[in-house]
Amino acid sequence: TNEETEAFVGFMEECAVDGLKANCRQFRPETFEKLPLKMLEAFPTCTLTAKHCKNKHKRLKEKYQYASEMLACSGFG
Repeated sequence: TNEETEAFVGFMEECAVDGLKANCRQFRPETFEKLPLKMLEAFPTCTLTAKHCKNKHKRLKEKYQYASEMLACSGFG
């Protein structure tokens, strides 16, 4: 749901602030192990696994990059 996606992004931001990213600007594997636990706390019926979280992050990152490129084009605002 949109609510779960917003919470997921918020948890990813928290992980970035907490320093759970490696030097190469990628999240460490343990980050994706902690995310399902945080999601389960917020949404008791959530069944995400670390692999689901990694795939969700990848898809959201791709969407962000496409939107960012579109906004950089002339005429978008």
